[in-house]
Amino acid sequence: MNKKAYPLALLSLLTALPSEAQSVADTLSYTATTAYRPDTLSNAQKTNQLLLQGALSAAPLVGIGVMQNIHNEQIRTIRYGHYPHFRHHYDDYLQFAQLAAQLGLRIAGVEGTSKSPWQVLTADVAATATMLAVTSAIKYTARVRRPDGSSRNSFPSGHTAMAFTSATLLSLEYGDRYPWLPPVSYGLASITGLGRILNNRHWIGDVVTGAGLGILSGHIGYWISDRLFGSTGRQLKYYNEEPTPHLRLYAPITLSATPSQGEDTWSLQGRHAALGVEYTPPQWPLYLKGNVGLSTFRGQEGGDGLGRSAQDRYLSLRLGLGRDLRLWRGFHISASASATLRKHVGRATTFPAHEPALYMPASSVGMGIELAPRWRFTKELGLRLPLGLDYYPSSYHLTTPQRTYGLSPVSFYGGTALEVYL
Repeated sequence: MNKKAYPLALLSLLTALPSEAQSVADTLSYTATTAYRPDTLSNAQKTNQLLLQGALSAAPLVGIGVMQNIHNEQIRTIRYGHYPHFRHHYDDYLQFAQLAAQLGLRIAGVEGTSKSPWQVLTADVAATATMLAVTSAIKYTARVRRPDGSSRNSFPSGHTAMAFTSATLLSLEYGDRYPWLPPVSYGLASITGLGRILNNRHWIGDVVTGAGLGILSGHIGYWISDRLFGSTGRQLKYYNEEPTPHLRLYAPITLSATPSQGEDTWSLQGRHAALGVEYTPPQWPLYLKGNVGLSTFRGQEGGDGLGRSAQDRYLSLRLGLGRDLRLWRGFHISASASATLRKHVGRATTFPAHEPALYMPASSVGMGIELAPRWRFTKELGLRLPLGLDYYPSSYHLTTPQRTYGLSPVSFYGGTALEVYL
């Protein structure tokens, strides 16, 4: 990623906030020990507080998105390995679906949190304008090349930003009345972001950053509308203690290495992306975990990228148990053990017989342990850094024109994972 994108992303985020920052700070309720009661706030304070809660949700996501750029090439490798010919344009239309649903419900007479359809329309226009202004300013200043090489306006993803702006607008208008609506709305927005990656139009960092900017834009739109039309019926959410989530989703992106036995020359390098869920039953000290992932593996010679073995593609299912240890507010360490079933699903590329070749079993069962520091930034969002090792007793080996190398049954991995608490 272009180095200019990092300070510019932060600058654009800060300049998107309203000028009444001190008024917002005076009404801050997201603290460790105190919380405001809704009936003690004036309409202006409540409006500012709603914006602040949105900013607290969006800012960490923007920061995580910038950091996720370290996985750009890794995710593109997985994409090319598993879905090299993916070409579908649903993301061009799905980005507007939630906005169309919000306007449609209001036109149909379904009451939301706004006083009138004009207040809703003002919020929509202000949010969309904010999103376009912020994303365009970053795009045409950072000048990050798209993964397909077509242009230099990749960072951040405008489609994803529009999708999450739409999801936020729908959730703010009808989420209090229909609690199931925000998860569905943000889920559809996430599918839009996934489509941008699969269509090879955006990097993973572009999509995550765009999601954060979209959430912020939606809250700014309603902040402007509320200041123009008066009070809102939306409910502020408070808590005095850090709630313990019984359910959380996480998306780990990791890089693994398996050394050859008795040799330093060759190693097996794996790239992995997964979607998982963790559930803590009531009164249980342990949580249950499971994830489904996609992987690509290839041989590396001397760690310098000279290895040209075929890329083998695998689908994996990981199930296990873990314990979450809280060190202080917002910071945890999770320790877990799991079993993994790995299934070979194909070979991405092939090379002539004289080139190095990788041989892995059609399926294998392994076990592993993981230690993961976790930071919980908001009530809904966090980040973890998974570090672990896996043991696969099955036979793996690399064959070169000179000899055959056996691989260690132990592999090491590390990476990052975005967490969403439900």
